Amino acid sequence: MSTAAFQTETLPLDASLFEGGGQVIRICIGLRAKREDPGLKPQHVSGLKLVQNIFQADLQGGIARSKEIYFKPNEVNNSINTFIADTQTAGSITLLIQISLPPLLFSAPPPKSKLFLPPRSKKVILKGGSAVNAAPPIDFLTEIFKPIVEREFGLNFDVSIIRRGYYPRGGGEVELRVDPIVEKSLKPSNLVERGKIVKFGKQIVESASKILTEAALFELESIQFDIEINTERYNTCKGSDILLWAETSSGCLISGHALSDKKLSPEEIGRRAAEELIRNIKHGGCVDEYLQDQLIMFMALAEGKSNLVSGPITSHTRAAIHFVEVMSGVKFCIKKLDSFDSNVQDDKSEDGNLYLIECEGIGLKISKQL
Repeated sequence: MSTAAFQTETLPLDASLFEGGGQVIRICIGLRAKREDPGLKPQHVSGLKLVQNIFQADLQGGIARSKEIYFKPNEVNNSINTFIADTQTAGSITLLIQISLPPLLFSAPPPKSKLFLPPRSKKVILKGGSAVNAAPPIDFLTEIFKPIVEREFGLNFDVSIIRRGYYPRGGGEVELRVDPIVEKSLKPSNLVERGKIVKFGKQIVESASKILTEAALFELESIQFDIEINTERYNTCKGSDILLWAETSSGCLISGHALSDKKLSPEEIGRRAAEELIRNIKHGGCVDEYLQDQLIMFMALAEGKSNLVSGPITSHTRAAIHFVEVMSGVKFCIKKLDSFDSNVQDDKSEDGNLYLIECEGIGLKISKQL
């Protein structure tokens, strides 16, 4: 490719903006440029290779510690219905799903006539860590992310946990199945009413689950709700984590999570998860700090105006908005709310207020060939 062609056909992205973390890769195939150890990690390389296989893309610099890459997607690879991504470490499986889900949703070939068979599901086998530091656990994806995006945006996918894995050995395995969408766009979301909390749920992976549970419940007593607790427990791997969530009358799901640490007792792990959940409940928004930025991509791809009421805007969300705007041409609007019934003001300061995030999506659609 000539230099002129490179300048006119590519979109340079500066991954040093905002946090400069792996989120840049998951959104637009960028790099981690503002970390203490900049460059690609094994899980980022796995994600890049996966998307490269999906799009039969040209990829340069897709190796560990690389600080610059070139990625050019081509035609979707419809000769393969099963893809594999293996971090060979304890790299986050959840983050691999985040990078692969949007392209797989739009991976079907355009139909050749008005009458066409639904496209076959795409399958991805993902290997790495099921719960790791600085990333949502796989249970967050199945219990929080999946129900919300399926209901709000109208997409469909399944996640099967074959085996769990923790740092440093990894060894987890998850199977992702995605139904590509054809001749329709994603629906716009409208998450603006929190509603009242109606129940709590918790997922624990630990042999000493009783200790974790008792510590978490002790902390949750401070919010004074008489809530039914649904518990599931696993004993199939070395490592532990706890995910707590609250479900509201309007269908919002808000979570708190904590991961095992040699320096922390089971009681402290349980307390941390409960404290995080309480913090996310108290701000009054419809999503927690993890889900907030993960909805930005889908808001941009949907057809029509999406609305999201949230707590303080995280740096991850600001980064997601910036790069999605650069890649898609959409514009997001963030407005501060004093309450659900208050007048709306333009404001981007981070504090304890509620915020309304608005976006008129592009309505991406795989349509019949003319």
